[in-house]
Amino acid sequence: MEFEALLKLRKGILYLIVAAIMVFAGFLAGLTSLFFAIAPFGEAPKPPLALSSVAVAVVALLVGLVLSLYAVFSKIRGGFRELSQVDRSFGICYTGTTLMLVGLILGIVGALLFIAFLATALSTLPLGGLHHGGVFAMFILPLAVIVLGLIFAVLGSILAYVVGAFKLNDRYKDSLFLAAGILYIIDLVLTFVGLPAVLQFVGHILMYVALGRAAEGVKTQATNV
Repeated sequence: MEFEALLKLRKGILYLIVAAIMVFAGFLAGLTSLFFAIAPFGEAPKPPLALSSVAVAVVALLVGLVLSLYAVFSKIRGGFRELSQVDRSFGICYTGTTLMLVGLILGIVGALLFIAFLATALSTLPLGGLHHGGVFAMFILPLAVIVLGLIFAVLGSILAYVVGAFKLNDRYKDSLFLAAGILYIIDLVLTFVGLPAVLQFVGHILMYVALGRAAEGVKTQATNV
């Protein structure tokens, strides 16, 4: 079971890596197409090309998002669940994926409430009434739900990725796990100040390599026994 759990975790991390590459490549292709679509050399703008560039970026983002969700809630969540049956200390990492799931659900609910309240406000208020303080008060609930979902998601990510990396290092004694955990922490801090999650991507690569080593070690140990 331990070997299969590590392989499942490794596959989930691989999906996250692929998802990040797809999103980056999609945005890069979209920006390149948009650059040529706005005619930087004095030619007439090309609206169809601009629309296609936006479509490329949107599709890449959606595909990457779906792949990321599958990786976290199917592979990584399942891997930590199986690993917690071998070592109960990994239960907190499984709990982290649960918090991430709760955060996702709250975020979706908050977004739907926001859209519903906005539609209600637009359909019932007179012209110019959108600036009334009572209207903004309507959005306190959906915004609070979204913020709560974000808090759950961030806390869950810390338990799953940061704590998970450190616990994997404690059990399998591979410094790559430790390095990945440190990168996850730094990346989380940088994300809060508006910088892209580049270090998280590097951390995923280190985790992928280290999980492969750990799986091989478990397999070799089982074969020798």
